[in-house]
Amino acid sequence: MTSRSLIAALASAALVVSPAAARAQSGGGALPMPPPPGSAKPASAPATPPAAGKPAETSAATPAPAAPGADKKPEGDKKAEAPPASLPQKVDPATFDRALQDYFDGKPRDAAGPLYAWLEAAPKTDDNYAWGQYFLAKSLIDLGLTHAGASYLARIARERSNPNVIPRALDALKALTDQPHDDVMIDEQVFGALDLGFLPEDTGAYAHYQQGLVDLRVGNERWANTHFAKLSETSAEASHAKFALLVTRLKQVKEPSEELIADFLTLSKDEKLTRSARNEAALAVARLRYERQDYTGALEAYNLVKLPELDPGRASLYLEEAWTRYKLGEPRASLGILTTLDAPSFRDEFLPDKYLLRALIYRDLCHYLPAKRAAKELTRRFADSLEAVRNRDDLTQDLRLRRAANSHGGTQRASRFVETLDLEGERLGRYAGSFGDRLFTHLTKLYDLSRAEAVRVYDARLARAVRQEADTLLRAAEQVRLMEYEVGLKLYERVKKGSKLVVPVDEPLLTPDSVAFRFDGEYWNDELKSYRVSIESRCIEETP
Repeated sequence: MTSRSLIAALASAALVVSPAAARAQSGGGALPMPPPPGSAKPASAPATPPAAGKPAETSAATPAPAAPGADKKPEGDKKAEAPPASLPQKVDPATFDRALQDYFDGKPRDAAGPLYAWLEAAPKTDDNYAWGQYFLAKSLIDLGLTHAGASYLARIARERSNPNVIPRALDALKALTDQPHDDVMIDEQVFGALDLGFLPEDTGAYAHYQQGLVDLRVGNERWANTHFAKLSETSAEASHAKFALLVTRLKQVKEPSEELIADFLTLSKDEKLTRSARNEAALAVARLRYERQDYTGALEAYNLVKLPELDPGRASLYLEEAWTRYKLGEPRASLGILTTLDAPSFRDEFLPDKYLLRALIYRDLCHYLPAKRAAKELTRRFADSLEAVRNRDDLTQDLRLRRAANSHGGTQRASRFVETLDLEGERLGRYAGSFGDRLFTHLTKLYDLSRAEAVRVYDARLARAVRQEADTLLRAAEQVRLMEYEVGLKLYERVKKGSKLVVPVDEPLLTPDSVAFRFDGEYWNDELKSYRVSIESRCIEETP
C-alpha cells in the first residue's frame, strides 16, 4: 500500500460523500401555492399562443409575377426540403387546473402530458409557469424518470422566475443527490452557482457546502473556508466540510502530523455524519497510522469501521487489515483473513496484492513450495490483463481492469449514472401513449443527449482509472517475480550441519466462551472475520 494510492483513495472518498438530504418543507402554507384546482379561477393565459408561435400575416400587396422559369430548379440541384417546424398548439388555460387536480389525486401519468402542453403554450411570464415546471418535474420523478424531473427543477433554479417555487425545487433537487445524478447540472450549475442571500437555512447550508467543495477542487482553500465558516457547527454539512478540508491538507503535506490524524479520529466518532462517512474517516486514520508504521494503532482504527449486520464487508478493507497483521508478526491471523478473501463474495475482486502477501507469509514460514504456487497464481489469474498491458492494447476493453476501475471513485459514480439513464430511457417507453407525442419526443431527445454526455464523461474517467489499476497489477507482478527467484534459491540452499528447527510459536488457547470449528470450505458472513490458520514454521535455526 503506497502513499500515492493512500492519498488517491482518501481524496476520492472525501469528495464523494454528501450530507444526507434534509427533510423537504411541507406545503402547509409556508410558501404560496397555486389555487386549489377545485375552487381556483383558471390560470391566466393569453387567448392566442405566444407571438413567437404566430404564423406570419399575409401582406395585402400583390407580389410581382416571377420571371418565367424562375421557380424551377436544375435537376441536379433538387434537394428534399425540410418540413416546416410544428407550431405549439393553443391550450385551454383550464388545462393547468385539471392537470394539477390529476397530480394531487395521485395520477402523475395523467398530469404530465397536459402540464407539458400547457407549458408549451403559456408565456414564461405567467404567474403559474414555474409551478407548472415544478409539478411536471414532480410527476416525472414519481414515475421513475428522475433525470428528466431534475432537469426541470434545475431550470427553475436557474431561471428564478418565481421566488416562491425556488426553495421547493431546491429541496427536491437535494433529495435527488443521494442517488446517481448529473453532477455538473445539479452540484455545480445549481448549488455551486446559487445566490445564497435568499435561501432558507437548510438549503443555504447545503449550497454553502457544495460551493466550498467546488472551491476545494480548483485549489482555493481560502474561498472554501469562507463558505464553510457559514455552516452551523451542529450541522452534518459542517462535519462533511471538515473531512473534505482534512483530505485537502493531507495532499499538501509529505508527513501527516498527529494532530491531523486526531482530527480524522474525531470525525470517525461524529454521530452527525452518516455511517459511510464515519467509516471513511476511520479508514483514513488506519491508513495514516499504517504509513507511520503504527500497526497496533492502525488495527484499532480498522476495528472502528462498522458495517451492517451480516454484511460481508469490503474486500479492500480485509486486505489492508491482513497486511497490518502481517506487519505485527501475526502470519496465522493474516492467512485467515486471506482465506476470507477466497469467499464467493470476493472472488471477482481485483486484489493482486492478495497473492503477493500469501507468498510472503509462506516464505517467512519456510513453506517454499506453497510460496512458489501462491506467486504463480497471480500471473496465472491475471495472465490476460498482463498480456494486454504488454501488447499496449486498449485497456478499457479488459474485463478485469474495467471492473476494478468501475468499483470506486469518480468512475463508479459516472458508471452508475449511465446505468440510471439507460434504465430510465427504457422506462420512458412505457409512457409513450399517455404522455402524448410532444412530451414523449421531448423526453426522448433529452435522454439521448444526456446519455451521450454521460458516456463521454465516463469514458474519460475510465481511461484514467484503468491505467492506475494496470500500474497496480504491474507492480505486484514485478514483486512476485522477485519472490519466485528468491524462493527458488531457498529451495536449493544447503542446510548446515548442526542446524535445528526454530522453536514454534505458541498459539493462543481458546477461552471458555470461544468455540472453534474446522474449516470445510463453507463460508458464512458472520464468520468471515474470525478465520485463523494453524500452520507450523519449517524454518531452520543455524548454530553459530
